[in-house]
Parts: sequence; structure tokens; C-alpha cells
Amino acid sequence: MKKTLFVVLVFLCAPAFSDSLLSSMVVEVGPEETLVLERIEDASIKIDGYLDEDTWGHLTAYDEFVVIDPDTLADGVHATRVRIFYDNTGIYFGIDMEQPAETIISRLSGRDKRDLNRDSINVTLDTSGEGRYGYWFGLNLGDSLMDGTLLPEKNFSSEWDGAWRGASQLTSHGWSGEIHIPWGSVAMPSVDEHRRLGLYMSRKVAYVDERYGWPALPQTIPKFISELQSLRVSGVNPKQQFSIFPFTSVTQDRVDDQVRYKTGADFFWRPSSNFQLTATVNPDFGAVESDEVVVNLSATETFFPEKRLFFLEGQGIFVTSPRADTRGEGVGTGGAPTTMVNTRRIGGQPLEPVTGSDITIHERELRQPVDLIGAVKVTGQSGPLRYGLLAAFEDDFEFDAQRSGDPFHLAAETSDYGIARVLLEDAPGGSYKAVGVMTTATLNDRRDAKTHGLDAHYLSEDGKWKLDSQMFMSDIDDVDTGFGGFIDLEYTFRQGVVQRVGIEYLDDHVDLNDLGFLSRKDNFRIRTAHVRQNSNVSWARDNEFDIRGFVQRNRDGLFTGGAVFVSNRMTFENLSKLTFRASFNPEYYDDLNSFGNGAYRLARRHFGGFIWESDSSQPFSYAIGAGYSQEDLGGGTDFVKLIANWRPSDRFALSANIGYRNRDGWLLYQEDRNFTTFQAEEWSPRVSADYFLSAKQQLRFSVQWVGVRAKEDKFYLVPGNPGDLIPTAKPEGPTDSFSLSQMTLQLRYRWEIAPLSDLFLVYTRLVDEGSALKSFSDTFSDGYDEPLGDYLVLKIRYRFGS
Repeated sequence: MKKTLFVVLVFLCAPAFSDSLLSSMVVEVGPEETLVLERIEDASIKIDGYLDEDTWGHLTAYDEFVVIDPDTLADGVHATRVRIFYDNTGIYFGIDMEQPAETIISRLSGRDKRDLNRDSINVTLDTSGEGRYGYWFGLNLGDSLMDGTLLPEKNFSSEWDGAWRGASQLTSHGWSGEIHIPWGSVAMPSVDEHRRLGLYMSRKVAYVDERYGWPALPQTIPKFISELQSLRVSGVNPKQQFSIFPFTSVTQDRVDDQVRYKTGADFFWRPSSNFQLTATVNPDFGAVESDEVVVNLSATETFFPEKRLFFLEGQGIFVTSPRADTRGEGVGTGGAPTTMVNTRRIGGQPLEPVTGSDITIHERELRQPVDLIGAVKVTGQSGPLRYGLLAAFEDDFEFDAQRSGDPFHLAAETSDYGIARVLLEDAPGGSYKAVGVMTTATLNDRRDAKTHGLDAHYLSEDGKWKLDSQMFMSDIDDVDTGFGGFIDLEYTFRQGVVQRVGIEYLDDHVDLNDLGFLSRKDNFRIRTAHVRQNSNVSWARDNEFDIRGFVQRNRDGLFTGGAVFVSNRMTFENLSKLTFRASFNPEYYDDLNSFGNGAYRLARRHFGGFIWESDSSQPFSYAIGAGYSQEDLGGGTDFVKLIANWRPSDRFALSANIGYRNRDGWLLYQEDRNFTTFQAEEWSPRVSADYFLSAKQQLRFSVQWVGVRAKEDKFYLVPGNPGDLIPTAKPEGPTDSFSLSQMTLQLRYRWEIAPLSDLFLVYTRLVDEGSALKSFSDTFSDGYDEPLGDYLVLKIRYRFGS
């Protein structure tokens, strides 16, 4: 009887005893303490999300997490116990997270989908050991993965995909996750015996829209990568890594009625931890990804981010300043990047040939990407010196053209590209100093274009002062040498309060756009921004306020732009958000949008708008936005936007949004010195649906359309000298009224067979149709029936190697 009673008591107390034992294994980490990780070979960890191997039970656990978003720095409500060890293959993380079952939110997605509110655990590693560069890895509940790179001080990018593994599982008290990051998947300096790593971990608790972090490094303080938790490992000198990624693809072009077959391979070789060579032969950058639909009828180019894996791998070395980053997470209004390297130029749209009036080339021929023969990239580190080299070579091809109505093939001009980069870094006493140089070259039969740049960076020991600067020059055949540069200074007054000032100068010859991106030249600009983030306010959970502005002039002394932007975002206790934005532009001269036909003065303008968003953790969420802006010469634009998202389960998501603009006085250039204003309407619906057979298999449908109806109204001429546009009668000829249809439709199946190994089956239809004025229904149907591209692509890519 006593024995039976003892067994019953042990059984009843087992859960409490287990939790007590687990808690007793949690140790506190002291300030400035370096965690010496345990090395365990032959642990036989199966990355399935279950922490059921004996190894996990014998390891020390850490729970140092505090709330960093909002930045209260209070202890997290739910425990997060982390266990870490390593072996000769890589570093392992086992994470046990407490949370009531009814509050857990799992939402599957494609890779690197960062804007979803869902439960996740994230690891950031400073693999340089000195705050120079690092990588981040995100495991979402349900096994959707995210990853990217990190540069000082907290410049995160998603433009990198690594060969690592992560898995998650629901548990009786929450959920758990396992992560294995191979040493060979990341860059590291060469060291003798002991290696320092920096660690940061964060956990998203979606139902309260909070983020826990360890160490306590919220976005509202200036330092990040230089303040990570110090880890020490020993004897980690990864063996030589080699991988080959052969692929084959079949593309049915339904416009040209052709079927194209392509086979090629990517190569990856890392003979040591501080050197990497990647190469691609006969690559296929086909239509498995699509860009946003953007209607841009101005003289300023739209920037599109890189999506091709080869160019994303190891790209961090070619980032010369924060101005190259377009990600931006704050509430403030951002601008176009300034960068010497925009790899979208490589294998992008071909050079438009110079032809006589008797030769015509269809627009779709000029929009097709150029195939590459191959490309090679080298990145590495030697002591405080990091370097990168890239070369790429476009393949010869011909345009399908017509001469006086007769078809013929017109040889195209292709380009070769080269980039060389060296960066010298030092981090004495917790500060950061760096100086770098970079050279780029774009070579073709039309002209050779070279650019050279020098950049410098500084972060004070306390993180309050931050400076980034760059000078560059362009050397282009038959064009005068151009010069430009900028300096950006940032000062953090206290947690959540930051002031930025930037000065830039660009002469009228500098040009980075053969391989980089520069929105304009002939410019002297001063810009500033003041940001305040506060989680201790009475009317909201947290508030972010941003006021910024700029003034600029050209070398002729004309005031070519200025503005003040005010933004404020409040997150309420019920997790809804309200964002206000307003701006004011004084009178200024536009010297770009006449396309070289003179400068003209624009009226002062203002803008105001708002968007309200419901709690994004709910299965159904929505947003409503509206606003008003004045046009260049008077009149105005009313706009409204509606967004709805429905996620009845973790495997299915439906998203729909629609925008509408009613424009009175839309000013557009026509030809010579002629401008016209329009009465215009614009509809921009978007629908997407995702279904996941598993975290590795996704079926996605998406369609985005922008339709415009613009009716001519008033007519103007550019003055001979800078001044107001001159009202005039309608010029002789056809009407300027027009309709425009732009659309991207895609149906895609993706199966991630293994890390960095995929099977794609993708149907894509692209529309870019301008026409005479017609109804929206006719605009849509006529554009759909005459697509710019209509493709069905089957592609398989598989990774072999160590």
C-alpha cells in the first residue's frame, strides 16, 4: 500500500518536478561575461524541433530575454530557455518557449517574409568576432525560414539565403525550436585556437505584438553588433567546403510561340573560413520572381531590389554606406538609394540600339533581360582587411526587328562588368572605424564606363556619434569626368531620440548608372531628420514621431527642391495602429522632367493622409487609408486605400487591397517643350492567395494591376529661361488623352527539396499597354489580350557537395 501511494505521489508531482529541474538548470549571465560553449561531437541531433535528445537535457540553459519592442526592457512574460553547443560541423541552438496554447500563432510563408505577425525565434551571429559583419537566421513556428546579413551597426538585409536548417514543434507548454548553422555557410576570419562570436537572439510573441531580446538591444539605442553577447568556441577551423548547384529549365514563351531549354550550374568553394569563391555558368534568371507594378512617367528611374541568389550571396562587402539600403523600417518617408553597385544592371534590360527611322523594334524586345555567359565572385578577409571581386559577362544576342516592314535580326550591344572592393576596419575599445575603396567597370562597344569611390565610417565608443561618408568619380568615354559625394552624421541624444544631418554634392557630369544607382546629378543638397520613439506614453502602447526635410539647388543656382515631412505612428493597447503623414513643398524649379528642354517653376504644395490598421495577430485584419495632395500647378489628388487579410489557418492566406486616385491637374511632359495637365483616375487592385502543402511546398497566386484613364485638360510650354510654364493652345495633332494598363499575374508552385534546392513551376503574364482613352474594363481586357510577356517555366535546381 505504501509503495502504491509513493508511486501515485511521484506521478502527480512529476510535472512540477520536471519544471523545477528545468528551471534549476537556467543560469544567469553576468555583465561582460563570455559564455564558453561546450563542444560535443557525435551528438546525433535530428533537426526536427523536438528537444528530446539527451544532449539538450545535459546543457546549461539561458533565459536573459527582456521586452525590446516596445522598448520597456521589462522581463518577458513567457520564459524562453536557450541551449547552445557546437561541433566540427556547426553551431546548434535548442530553444524551449513557454506560452499558452490558445495564444500561439503559426503562419506559413515563403522564405524571408518578414512583415507577418507570427511567433518566431531568431538568431544573429557576429561571425567576425569584432563587430564587422554577421548573419541573422529566423525560424517561424511552422518551419518557414528567414535569413540575411548584418553590417555595422545594425544594417540588416534579407538579400542572402544560406544552407542551414531549422525546425519547430508545439509542446505541452508552448513550442520549441532547433537550429543548426554550418560553419561553412558563413564567412569568418582565420584564427588560431579560440574564436569569439557575438550572439543576439530575439523572440516574437505575436498575440501581444511584442519582441523579446537577449542582450537588451532595442532599435532605439545606437549600438548593436558591437554589443552582442560574447561566445567562445575552440578549434573551429572549417574544412574545405565545395558545392555545385546544377539546374535545368524549360520555358514556353507563349507570345513568340517558342520553347527554350537551358542547363547550367552554380559553383561554391570555400577552402578556408575567410575565403569564398562562387561562380555561375550559363545561368537562368528566368521568371520565377516578379517585381512590383509601378507606374512611373517621370524622368527619375525606379529602383528595384536584387532577387537573384548568385548576386545576393556575399553581397555585403559591396555595400559602401547606409544610403545603399532601401529596406527602412521607421515611420519616416525614405528616398531612393545612392550606390555604386546595383547588380540589377547585370543581365538587365539591353542597351537600346541607335537606329534609323526605317527600323522598328517591338517594346517587348527592349524589355527582355539579357542572358549571361557566366559570372564569378570572390570574397575574403585577411586580418583587418576585407575584399571582394566580381566579374560578369553578357551573352551575344539579336533583336527581332523590322526594316521598312520586313523582318530581320539586329545585333545587340552587350556588356561586361567588373567590381573590385577593399575595406580596412578597426574596432578599438568598442568604437568602429573603417575606410574602403571600390572600383566598377561597365564595358561595351558603345562606351566604357568606370567609377571609383572612397568611403569612410566612424562610430564612437558610446555609440552616440555615427558618421558615414563617400566620395566617388565617374570616368566615361566621351564624357567629362564627374565627381560627387556625401557625408551623413547621426547623433543619439538618449534612447529613442536621434538627430541626422546629411550633405551631398553631385556635379553635372557624375554618372553611376551604368552599374550603380543615382537618382539625379547636378545637385547640392542638405537634409536632416529628427526621430523620437517612446514606449512610455499615456495614450498609446508606443509612439514614433519623425520630422525630416531637405533643400537642394543645382549648379545654375536654381532652387530645385525642398520639403518638410512629418510622420507619426501610434500603436494602441488593442494593437491597432494609426499613422498620420503630412508634407509641405515650397515653390521650386523642376530641371529634370522636361527631359533636357529647360527648367520650370512649380507651385507650393502640401499633402496629408492617414492609415488605420487593425490588430494583425487576428485571423482577419484590415486597414483603411485616405488623403489629399496638391498637384504641381494647382488642383489636387484625392486617394483612398483598403486592405484586407484573412488567415483562417496557418496553411492558407488570402490578401486583397485596392487603391483609388482621382487627379485634377496631373502634369506630364509630352514632347519638345510641351506639357499637358490631365484629369485622371487610377485604380490599383491587388489579390494574392497562398496555400502551403507544408512549410517546404507552396502554391501561390498573385495578380497586381494598375489602370489609368487620363483626359487632357490644359497645355503649357517650357519657358526659354527658368520661370513659370507658359499657357498655350492645344498643339496640332492627336489628343494627348490616354489609358494605361500595367499588370503582373503569376501562378507559382515551389518545392524546397533541400536547403537551396528547389523545384519551380511558374506561369507569369506581364502587361504594359498604353493606348488611346478608353474605359477601365476595355483597358484591362485589351492589355490582358496583348501581353508583354506570357511564360510557363519549369525549373529544378539541386545542391550537391559538402
